[in-house]
Amino acid sequence: MLPYPDASRALATPVEFPDESCAIRSFSIDTRTLREGELFIALRGERSDGHDHVIEAFRRGASGALVQKKRQDGVVKALRQEGLTPRNIFAVEDPAAAMALLARHYRDGLSVKTIVITGSVGKTTTKEFLHFLLRQKYPTLATEGNLNNHLGVPIMISRIKPDHAFAVLEAGASHAGEIDYLASMIRPMSAILTPIGPAHLQGFGTLENVYRAKTEVLRYLSTDSPMVVPDHDERLHQLLRDSGKRFIRAGSSARADYRFSDVRVRNGMVRFKVNETSTFSFPGQASFLALNATLAIALADQLGVSIAEMPPEWTDLELVSGRFCETVLPNGIRVIDDSYNASPLAFATAIEAFRKITANGKKILVFADMLELGADEVCYHREIGEKIALSGIDAAYAFGDRSRNSIDVIRERSREILDARHFSSADDLVSALGKLLRPGDLVLLKGSRGMRVEKVLAGIERIGF
Repeated sequence: MLPYPDASRALATPVEFPDESCAIRSFSIDTRTLREGELFIALRGERSDGHDHVIEAFRRGASGALVQKKRQDGVVKALRQEGLTPRNIFAVEDPAAAMALLARHYRDGLSVKTIVITGSVGKTTTKEFLHFLLRQKYPTLATEGNLNNHLGVPIMISRIKPDHAFAVLEAGASHAGEIDYLASMIRPMSAILTPIGPAHLQGFGTLENVYRAKTEVLRYLSTDSPMVVPDHDERLHQLLRDSGKRFIRAGSSARADYRFSDVRVRNGMVRFKVNETSTFSFPGQASFLALNATLAIALADQLGVSIAEMPPEWTDLELVSGRFCETVLPNGIRVIDDSYNASPLAFATAIEAFRKITANGKKILVFADMLELGADEVCYHREIGEKIALSGIDAAYAFGDRSRNSIDVIRERSREILDARHFSSADDLVSALGKLLRPGDLVLLKGSRGMRVEKVLAGIERIGF
């Protein structure tokens, strides 16, 4: 916990209506999930203004609030009108920046070892793998949900407790400088860089800039800090060699320091070997996640959880929904939901994994646009169309303006995919699926989060036979 007097000194701002009987348990920006004792940060967004929810925050047990200066008087007045006693209120120019400052101050007082995970694809899954392995031996905190940006990271830092040995924190970015900003709060002692590829190009501009951005974390790592990276990325390896930083390679090639092999999917479990001797398995159909698991195994081994101590079967591991998670619906249709997000690299990987899965019925790909790809978005969607055309699936249904380019290529290139169709909306697509699907069919859902492909799943669930 962070005492309010300490927070006041860190912000160089007096705390109004001080109540030293309580301290800051952690930060919250959402009253729906606020826990008793948390400091409520009143942020103004596109759709809502946190200042309108301060009353609810105090009703739910907030120990204080951080508000804009110009809104302070109105907030205090509103609280009193509702019969609530104002307490521990900070009035600042920029609540988000003040929250980050408090996070840095709190982090400075902790001895916990922090680990940052960044990259273009697979960050969240790798985080879950590493969290699972470390907590077998050490008290460990990991990023919850998608709290990996300039707002989420300070919230997660505020949830670190003095008795945590490790904190595994995910860092996402869509513009240059964001990883640097997040790492300045996290102050990592080790890192994992997941595969880097074309993602958020609308913000980064070029793939070269993506590499530069993802490696911003390097300035916060010492020369002997353990850092694990994929074995196949020579461009990244050269950047690391130039920086003088130590790095460990994980992958399937002979040059990998931690090498996975013999990847198989059986009975709903992905099984693989590491360094030819140790066998591990985790739930699901996503064989490509063996790389992410091996990245996590490598760093956990470096941090004190030896491979020999790791459980061979990770049956109690719960991966985040929307990441190649299979569900058999009551109507008999199998759905693999990989709709959490999409980039050219992630899409290509999902198609290859989908190709390898057997189905009793038809195999259908349902997809939507890949967003934030900048000026080359048409090219990337056409390239994905080429990969789909060679995938051996039975049908490809898509919606979204950009995905039309993929469907056009499929129609031009494939003689096997007889049913490649583009729809003006997800609702129209679901209606067509109702005529196509039968029990035993296997559907893969893929698209950027902003396209809300997951709503297609709800439509498939309603299909009756």
